[in-house]
Amino acid sequence: MKLLVILLFISCTSSIEKKSNWKSTEVFLNPESAYYEKKSNVVFVSNVEGEGAAKDGKGYISKLSPMDGKTLKKKWVSGLNAPKGMGAYYGNLYVSDIDRVLVIEISSGTIIKEISIPNAKFLNDIAITPEGVVYVSDTIGSSIYKIKNYESSLFVKGPHLESPNGLLYLSGRLYVAAWGLTTDWSTKIPGKLYWIDRESKSITNITKNPLGNLDGLELDKNGDFLVSDWVAGKVFKVSREGQSSILFEGKKGLADIGYLPTQNLILIPGMLENNVFTVENR
Repeated sequence: MKLLVILLFISCTSSIEKKSNWKSTEVFLNPESAYYEKKSNVVFVSNVEGEGAAKDGKGYISKLSPMDGKTLKKKWVSGLNAPKGMGAYYGNLYVSDIDRVLVIEISSGTIIKEISIPNAKFLNDIAITPEGVVYVSDTIGSSIYKIKNYESSLFVKGPHLESPNGLLYLSGRLYVAAWGLTTDWSTKIPGKLYWIDRESKSITNITKNPLGNLDGLELDKNGDFLVSDWVAGKVFKVSREGQSSILFEGKKGLADIGYLPTQNLILIPGMLENNVFTVENR
């Protein structure tokens, strides 16, 4: 009897773990970012639908359930151009869209602000401080812009940024996952993971050597970094000391990843396969 109970427990546990991973049945159109917003308990997905720099009005934001990936609303907000990185602050969702950042009221799905960034070439990811300061990366422009009180300004720019892509703000530091310096997405040297001091703007490398054509950047519940490589189709776990290991590989076009802390799952937008799925953070 005791052995039977143990076997049943193992069977049930395995079944639960297997069910925790999910893949959305919805067909998306070039999903670039999957972002979990804790307060509303929703996964937002930005869909480029076409070229990443095309101002064609085809882009849209979807809403998914974080529990099973079920589509709550496919075109929650539409008429965008090429939406990419997202971040939430006090009931609003900030979305990068080529050369502007849109502010969407989450409760209504209404665009309440459009913040123009005139010199931007390819706005990408977003990070927001507890005080509401927004940072947005411009990968092709190898720049990072700052938005405060809905006004934009250049925060830092230069080849030393290695075409910044993924952003993460933590304890006064702006963490960056770099693509590798580029103007057309081709690279001679892949990018690194590093952080920028907001006051001095000095850079400290976390990975001493180039890691990949980095895209999404998240922090897991154990304090390790989760980073995606779009070109190689990998997701890395990187320690604070810069030691990296591969968590997932095999599908190119893994874009701006998200993280579900309660399930310890990594949200992955498969940009080339037009789907969103999760993998376990081991």
